Amino acid sequence: MKTIIKRLTVPLLCLIVTNFFISCQDDDSQNQPAEQNVQFEESKIISFDAIEEMTQNIIDGELAVEESEASGSENQNKVFGFNISREKRIYDFSGTVNSGAGSGTELSGELKLNFTFYHASFTIVRGVLELPDGAIARTRGAIISDGFVYLIINPPGRDLIFGIGRIGDDGNLQGGFRLFTNGGVGRGSWTATLTEATFPNKTIVELAVEDGRFTTLVGALQAADLVGALNGEGPFTVFAPTDDAFAALETIPEGETLKEILLYHVASGRLNTSSLLEQELIETLQGENVKVSLNSENEIVINDTVKLLSANIGGSNGVIQVIDAVLIPPSFRPLQSIVDTAIATPELSTLVSALQAADLVGALSGEGPFTVFAPTNTAFEALEAIPEGDALKEVLLYHVASGKFTAADLLEKQTVTTLQGAEVTIEKDEEGNVLLNGSIKVMTADIEATNGIIHLITGVLLPPAEIQSIVDTAIATPELSTLVGALQAADLVGALSGEGPFTVFAPTNTAFEALEAIPEGDALKEVLLYHVASGKFTAADLLEKQTVTTLQGAEVTIEKDEEENVLLNGSIKVMTADIEATNGIIHVITGVLLPPMAQNIVDIAVATPELSTLVGALQSAELVDALNGEGPFTVFAPTNAAFEALETIPSGEALKQVLLYHVVSGKFTAQELLREHTVTTLQGDRVTIQRNFRGQVILNRRIKVELADIEASNGIVHVIKNVLIPPRH
Repeated sequence: MKTIIKRLTVPLLCLIVTNFFISCQDDDSQNQPAEQNVQFEESKIISFDAIEEMTQNIIDGELAVEESEASGSENQNKVFGFNISREKRIYDFSGTVNSGAGSGTELSGELKLNFTFYHASFTIVRGVLELPDGAIARTRGAIISDGFVYLIINPPGRDLIFGIGRIGDDGNLQGGFRLFTNGGVGRGSWTATLTEATFPNKTIVELAVEDGRFTTLVGALQAADLVGALNGEGPFTVFAPTDDAFAALETIPEGETLKEILLYHVASGRLNTSSLLEQELIETLQGENVKVSLNSENEIVINDTVKLLSANIGGSNGVIQVIDAVLIPPSFRPLQSIVDTAIATPELSTLVSALQAADLVGALSGEGPFTVFAPTNTAFEALEAIPEGDALKEVLLYHVASGKFTAADLLEKQTVTTLQGAEVTIEKDEEGNVLLNGSIKVMTADIEATNGIIHLITGVLLPPAEIQSIVDTAIATPELSTLVGALQAADLVGALSGEGPFTVFAPTNTAFEALEAIPEGDALKEVLLYHVASGKFTAADLLEKQTVTTLQGAEVTIEKDEEENVLLNGSIKVMTADIEATNGIIHVITGVLLPPMAQNIVDIAVATPELSTLVGALQSAELVDALNGEGPFTVFAPTNAAFEALETIPSGEALKQVLLYHVVSGKFTAQELLREHTVTTLQGDRVTIQRNFRGQVILNRRIKVELADIEASNGIVHVIKNVLIPPRH
């Protein structure tokens, strides 16, 4: 085994598989068998898979409460501590398989859904689809806060139907679905027309009184003489602060001030979260607007900072949106200077420290007016190192413009000259976000100050540098110092200082650190040449080409993931693209690209940190030599996390039997496994194979193949999320 570890191919392949793991976290469908010509857009807030897994537990577990059980006074509004409203809706459902297996098949009936669990980001639904022949199809899923609808329908005698759609302002649903049967995969469309909606017969005030979280709010409504109004016909949308939210105030306002603040929490109309997000600015009964948006973690926030705790709790005369802080109308807030505003904003503490270090606090406390692009703490944390001295001052001045420019003003100008002297460009992306220099988002715009205006941004703006050669640019970039050392060791500095032009994929120091060992000699030269292509190709050029041949001779593939990141070889991200050089262009990347190579199954496991527990288990069970054999074998390889999820790892003969249950004689790709439906393992028992909604491979109905089709010289490896347990164990 020691000789295996020392081989050059081991540390190289380690990074390949490690980077695949990283990629799989960003795009769970990576390297999975995909259905052709079908793409279902999902909510950014929560994935279909998450709801599918969650509702398996909720519907079959803690919230599977019969109507009779929920009718008593103790359970009427809560089930195991979860607030429920028991809103019911009935739809006329119609679906048609348009292509694939079962093309032309129709599915229709009356869809009855109970809205049972109100989360800030989604509402769980459960119910039945009553088919014309009297059969019942159990149904579960969720209405997501941004208007997406996920449904899992289980017709009798068929596999699951997975549907994704949208809910309209009229309450109707429509979308597409996949139907998985033994005959293959069918794809189609569905609609659900709302025919009846039953809301609880309690007003929003009565719901608040019964809930128990709103004692202070109810008392405030009584003090402000607003209970009668909110018990009226409405409909109203109430942003309801919890008791904890009121407790966070130094003092609770009184009199007319209290009334104005409470009215700032009420809007006219029954506005669910999808409507709130669509409108973005909501006029309240107090007269001023509240802003509803998604933060960087796709959580719904009010006025950029106040989080939604529970959403869309329906009453007879409106809907309650539960929030974690009391909203204060803008007109009630005294304006501060730019510096004082930054000091009062926790997520700008790093910027404040930087301004102090660069001796710029006095300047930004002046009359102005100034426009400040303010990077958050998270933006600064993304830098490998924060500049110091004059370099820091230059960077900070590149975030300040003379004059007061709102986001609308900036978009109209398109460019603005900073106090550092260079320009910042301004544009809008397809989703309506304001972008600076093509990539950095304005996350909160138009924060008023006495001497200007502040725009919070997601990244640190860096002034344009003087264009240098590829090698000089790398030398001037601290996070590429390991690459520079490698180029020197491989005697490639002279070549990359030539006329070119070249396109260089430049791994960061962190990328090299992820290798168990950096190659040496000819092996190092081969790896580095695999990062260089002849010609100058921007990221857009590369995406258009899809593949590029390197100076090493092998190709690198280029694609985009769902989050619009440029990926090399399916997993390595381009973190900074299109860095101009006098003799070409540089793309900084998150991993080291490794030329194609072949290893056996054991080599792959040894080379992969996430499979170290599996390697130890194979050694303990004396199965290493067997899996070093000619094979071919198909191995389902559990990760370290999979083993950690076990209460205890088996030992002795029991361990051997469990491991043999992960090995199949023969080489089966993911597609071939799906065609087989079941395979017999070397342990003797069978493993079942099917697809989930995304077309990913699922073993024994529950265990997901995280990474499929890792080629080995003596077979193939599929990395799995959990340990397979033989039926007899």
